[in-house]
Amino acid sequence: MFHRSQSLTESAAMASAHRARVVVITRTKNRPVMLRRAMASVSHQSFRDFTWVIVNDGGDAEEVEAIATSARQEQLEVQTIHNAQSLGMEAASNCAIRTSDSELLVIHDDDDTWDPQFLAATAAFLDTESAYGGVVTHTNRVDEVIEGDLIRVIRTTPWNHDLMSVYLIEMAQVNSFPPISFLFRRSVLAEIGMFDESLPVLGDWDFHLRFLAARDIGVVPRPLAFYHHRETSTGVYGNSLYDGISKHIRYDALLRNRLLRRDLEEGRLGLGVLVNLARTHNGLSMLEMLMHTVRRIGMKTGLLKLGRWLAR
Repeated sequence: MFHRSQSLTESAAMASAHRARVVVITRTKNRPVMLRRAMASVSHQSFRDFTWVIVNDGGDAEEVEAIATSARQEQLEVQTIHNAQSLGMEAASNCAIRTSDSELLVIHDDDDTWDPQFLAATAAFLDTESAYGGVVTHTNRVDEVIEGDLIRVIRTTPWNHDLMSVYLIEMAQVNSFPPISFLFRRSVLAEIGMFDESLPVLGDWDFHLRFLAARDIGVVPRPLAFYHHRETSTGVYGNSLYDGISKHIRYDALLRNRLLRRDLEEGRLGLGVLVNLARTHNGLSMLEMLMHTVRRIGMKTGLLKLGRWLAR
């Protein structure tokens, strides 16, 4: 299924010599421009007790190894995993989790970035707040475009700076934070399981739902994570959010329906009931907002907006 740049014996010896406090997982495939930027994001962290695990999910191994070598020259502890063929984002995460050892885990996708204080602030929070299974920071959205081998930032704006607490009921409506902002305890996986490899999209939302159903998530109210968006890019440098928007819509229904069927089969009120009620409530809230727009900007223009929403 996959091979690593280290043998099992070498890896076990390294783990026994030093168990990093944090494992940082980066999933990538043929995106060296992004991966080099991710390396800079990781290497600039003030907190240094971590291992960077790069999962090359079916891409060019030489490019990944060249960047891993550069990272080692920056005094980073790096482990590479090369899947012979692409297994998908969630399977890639699971590969890294299974073949590493640490107290804490975080997903740093190849196209996102951190403030240099991200790991220091989040690890310190979990040091002092033992009741929490994980912690998120505030996030800034970065809009950008790819121009050859360069990334040009268009704008940076607050994304979820109003997030003060993480509520399960709100997560049931919509994913309220991106993976780049979430550091969590590996031990929670024994309660909730791994990432769902059957989901080509929305795997992070599914994981966050199951996580919150078991443990609380704290908040460090500082914008230390950067969630990068490329609305016009397609192909290898596209965002899964935009490049596969129809897939997101389809799997939103499939996931909500699957969870509800499970509740019905087990005769209980669980996540399935919650995510479907939350969706209905969210739809009513949007309708109320649009009706307010009708009153505010006038009947003709407002009804046009309302009609477009109802026709979606």
